Amino acid sequence: MARTPEFIETLVISTRIRLARNLAAYPFPEKMTEAQAQDVAYLVGKALKELDDFKAYSIGALSPIETKLLQEQHLISPALTKKKGGAAFISSDRNISIMVNEEDHLREQYILKDFDLYKAYERIGGLDEGLGATLNFAYDEKLGYLTACPSNVGTGMRASVMMFLPGLSWSKELEKLLPTLKAGGLTVRGVFGEGTAAEGYSYQVSNERTLGLSESEILDQVIRATMSLCDLELRARERMLKKEKIPLRDMCLRAYGALTNCAVLKQKELAAGMVKVRLGMVLGFFTATDIKGFNDFLADMRPASFRMENQMVDASEYECDLMRAEIANKVLSELVIRTD
Repeated sequence: MARTPEFIETLVISTRIRLARNLAAYPFPEKMTEAQAQDVAYLVGKALKELDDFKAYSIGALSPIETKLLQEQHLISPALTKKKGGAAFISSDRNISIMVNEEDHLREQYILKDFDLYKAYERIGGLDEGLGATLNFAYDEKLGYLTACPSNVGTGMRASVMMFLPGLSWSKELEKLLPTLKAGGLTVRGVFGEGTAAEGYSYQVSNERTLGLSESEILDQVIRATMSLCDLELRARERMLKKEKIPLRDMCLRAYGALTNCAVLKQKELAAGMVKVRLGMVLGFFTATDIKGFNDFLADMRPASFRMENQMVDASEYECDLMRAEIANKVLSELVIRTD
């Protein structure tokens, strides 16, 4: 198999650029008073109004399910929910989020459901430039942008790629690669960032160094690492099929059969089954009739998203299990077909 756009699509789930910024006139969030945190949120909101259409969220005013929904959509971090004066500003297309008063005053991020780090950087970089024209960011001529954590000093940028790596996980090769990646200034984390576990063979690959490198050097570094992992994953998938094709096919088909022919479906059963269906897709046992629709289906079936989307916020777990089964039976069978 060659590096075709279709192949890359089976590996890269999304790309993200995150910029850490602080206001020079205020202490870092950990040292701020409640009043100062509110001031920072006000100033950021005021600056954003001049640039684009953003919806403001006061984290402390959100219900638990609203908070969970924003986390599932990767628009806020778990850390932000614990911060005093935490706020978020989210664009109308929900691709951009500005977290306020997390570890830094601003965490600006752009998420792209594609593999194009330069495009993501161009979009968030333009917004950052606009904010910088209004807000006085803490900046040192030698060090660059000043941040609460020394590891972010410099560009303050994290470029990350969310990857689906079942082959490297299955063969245990990814574990062996971690020291090499770390030595090269890269890190691998779980789906929801630092301190989280991998979810269904999905990993976040990003730069660890921000000081002494330009933005373009960081982007190129992460792109090279991504393409290298793509090649290694391709070979690992080929070995999977050579050694275990029949057992793997049986496992994936059974998972698909259960998800499309059930009356009650718990969240954990859905999650475990969908990992196997996705694996079956990349190994050629299934074909997606609509890959974007499939990815949207996965996102919409997360716990908070599912309850909100189906107006089941106050429903019992059993009622959710019944509805989840009904939706999976109908929608999944339309989005994924066997390639017999």
